Amino acid sequence: MDIIDELYHTLEFHIAPEDFINILLEIKICKEKEMAQLKEKIIKFEEKRRTYEAWYQSLSPFKKFFTGRPPSHHQAVEYLVNVKQRLSQIEEIKKKMAELERIINLVKNEEQQAIVLSHSVIEELKNYKEMGGQLQ
Repeated sequence: MDIIDELYHTLEFHIAPEDFINILLEIKICKEKEMAQLKEKIIKFEEKRRTYEAWYQSLSPFKKFFTGRPPSHHQAVEYLVNVKQRLSQIEEIKKKMAELERIINLVKNEEQQAIVLSHSVIEELKNYKEMGGQLQ
């Protein structure tokens, strides 16, 4: 099976359909792991924030007066960086995984000599190859 880049209309790889499906499944598994890591980072940030808030609330009013607390806009920026951006990254990963699943189904259901893939998928395949994967 020939793999053609949709953007440049060039032949990028020639690989057996079964091997191609296995490679796509491995890439999908890597994406799932990446998504799980991002979710874990979000959970750790929220636990840290809750722990700090519980500690601060347990202080006496006198100690609260002398304890430095970051301004609310700093907390908002922390939330944006640690939660919102990671959630948007997770959504992007889900979209890529859906595209990989669509390609897998296309290859499984139809016998084709060539398949045209988006440039982003071609980049994923090249990254896979650089990380030690076997592509011809």
